[in-house]
Amino acid sequence: MLQKKSFNMKQIALLCFIASLSVSFVNGQQPDQNSWYETPVALIEDIYRAVSKTDSGSIDWERVRSMFIEEAVIVLRTGLNENKQFTVDGFIQDFKDFYKYPEVKASGFEEKILNIKSMVYNDIAFIATVYSAAITGRDAPQTRGIDLWLLSKKDGLWKITSVINEVIPPGQELPDEPEWKF
Repeated sequence: MLQKKSFNMKQIALLCFIASLSVSFVNGQQPDQNSWYETPVALIEDIYRAVSKTDSGSIDWERVRSMFIEEAVIVLRTGLNENKQFTVDGFIQDFKDFYKYPEVKASGFEEKILNIKSMVYNDIAFIATVYSAAITGRDAPQTRGIDLWLLSKKDGLWKITSVINEVIPPGQELPDEPEWKF
């Protein structure tokens, strides 16, 4: 009798497991290993790693795309006094074009987070980063900038909804105000 009861418990446990998997697949919430992150900070840390490579061909652009909601808004500094708004595909194409420059194509590009600050509440997050950017191996000062990221959970997964950035001019520092202390 004990053996039969144990067998029934195993069947019930297996049935519950299969049912929970089925619900996850039906709801589309089975996490993709390339787009699921425990925290919004982990997602932001990974996007910097994802776009920092020796050549554009080694970047998994689909993985980068998976980090954003489809409707994400990206506003980047593109000149001394100019910003440009991108879609996710436009952002990716801009990076691909950048990697075609001979000096970038020859040695690669790297962005590194220098400081990070986050605010998370339930299913929304704000992440501020101070980063450095440089063409790998180039004997020139690194560019520093600020990225302000907004994220939300969509279908249970953290996704980037928008980002805006600003370049910190050489010789300048962030304002000496509490909100800019990292």
